[in-house]
Amino acid sequence: MTLKVKLYFKNGVDTVGIVKDLLALPAPLRPYYFAEDEGKIIKTNVISDKVRFSDFRKNNEIGFFLYTKGKMMIDISTNSGYAEITVWLKKNMPEEYAHTFLKSLTKHNPIFGYACDDDEYDHRNRYYITIGKSHIQAWIGRRLENNIPGVYWCTLFSDYILQKYGVTLSDLADEAISVETIGDKIYLLQFYHYARDWKDNRELLDDLCERVSGIFSRRIVDASIDRKNISYLEFNEALQQWR
Repeated sequence: MTLKVKLYFKNGVDTVGIVKDLLALPAPLRPYYFAEDEGKIIKTNVISDKVRFSDFRKNNEIGFFLYTKGKMMIDISTNSGYAEITVWLKKNMPEEYAHTFLKSLTKHNPIFGYACDDDEYDHRNRYYITIGKSHIQAWIGRRLENNIPGVYWCTLFSDYILQKYGVTLSDLADEAISVETIGDKIYLLQFYHYARDWKDNRELLDDLCERVSGIFSRRIVDASIDRKNISYLEFNEALQQWR
């Protein structure tokens, strides 16, 4: 099981300050290397070399990768409508690390975030279909510019994003097993105890996504697509509104 943890910020967020706070994380989560390309670690590219790292950041303003000593990747991207920071926790890491990461950057005012099993994320935001002999997969509902992408095992909401999409905290909190205020109008909701139990709880969260306007629901896509009688062009056109 791989846990995906993601935080969104308004563009213009202080990435220098974010990296500084990431360096205060527990050792297994603490970044050590920086990299321009995914999966390519150069051992001389260490964050502790402040001059080298500063020059690197200036040349990679739209995003870059950080790696822990254990080669766990942290993706920092500002190449979209929002700044995004994503980490994939290595297998067998304690699930508590997901909470630690979600809470670690509170002072930078994240506007949305989540932690969940990678398979739960695929269930909620990836669409699979077979058309003729072609097996097709596409991402759906992920753009925070259009909607709240979903509700997951642990989900962070800010007043900003709730108000933007007309969602009230009580709409969500009633289904959560815990609601924690972790910053100035920032709330961390946990919907079931363990990330690995997502299959037992997917109907609960699918129902919640469908019921609350402003949150993306894959059921709307399912209801709109005739899986047996659709061409690739028709499928691609239908999916545009949910990219």
